[in-house]
Amino acid sequence: MIRKTQAALAIAALFAAPAFAATFDANIELDTDYRNLGRGATQGGRVEFNAAGKAGTDGFVAGRASFLAKKDGTAGVDDMWAQFGNASGDIKLGRFEAADLFPVGKDTVVEDDGANTLITEGAVSGYRNKLRGRFGAENAYGDGTAHAALTLNAGGGLAVELGVIAARKATGFRPVVSYSMDGVTVKFGLDSGKTPTGAKISGGGATIGTKIAGGDVNLSYGSGKVAGLKGSSVGVNAVFGPAGIGYIHDRNDLSTGATVKENNVYVAYSLPLFSTGATITPAVAWSKASGGGADSDARITARVRVNYAF
Repeated sequence: MIRKTQAALAIAALFAAPAFAATFDANIELDTDYRNLGRGATQGGRVEFNAAGKAGTDGFVAGRASFLAKKDGTAGVDDMWAQFGNASGDIKLGRFEAADLFPVGKDTVVEDDGANTLITEGAVSGYRNKLRGRFGAENAYGDGTAHAALTLNAGGGLAVELGVIAARKATGFRPVVSYSMDGVTVKFGLDSGKTPTGAKISGGGATIGTKIAGGDVNLSYGSGKVAGLKGSSVGVNAVFGPAGIGYIHDRNDLSTGATVKENNVYVAYSLPLFSTGATITPAVAWSKASGGGADSDARITARVRVNYAF
């Protein structure tokens, strides 16, 4: 009993010490949707609870975990990582997203017609950020995937990130070079990997971001192959304060020789909810695919999102 009490006091003291100071926050995101083509109304959302901490100056150690309690009664994790290093470079390990080679801006809702076509092979939309991260049951690498990213800061706005992925007998490599100067950021990266099922992934992407008229504008391109099926994506988006608009064009070449092309447009605008700091965001997304047996009708989603940080 005495040992248990001493252990509890020791743990409490460690978490109370400045070197182990942590921050905690939470927010709720609730979406009410209406989709055309007979799909009707749905509602979804989650409560996100975040715990984060950082210790050290010249050398540092940091960590973060984001837990999700979802409206459908399930639970999940977004981020769960540890990071250590200094101003010259660092290593991040765990579940996280590496450098973004295809930013989508204010993506409150993005309809995806390509995933709803009659095509049974490669129903993926173009090629975007295939080996970026947050690996789990929802993607090809699956639970238990090891993910690490080494970032080296060369100075003068130049940085290099090398992502390494390992899952069972599968591996993945994702080098990314980024350069920032005078409000302009350019990133270029490559993907090379093989999933546990033997599917090969190869490709890459590039993006350029800048500020125009007080807003953030991104232009991105991605191209590659997954299991021998080629895809490409082009995207442009802009965020001006509470407003956002974006366009994505996807292309998928099938083994039959057919090609599926998909156009996606999305807009959103956030409004303050009383004087609470909460927001309510109406958003609309439109998508239409053509070729290769795709549905001929456009898909439209109207969404109202309520977001409140506790």
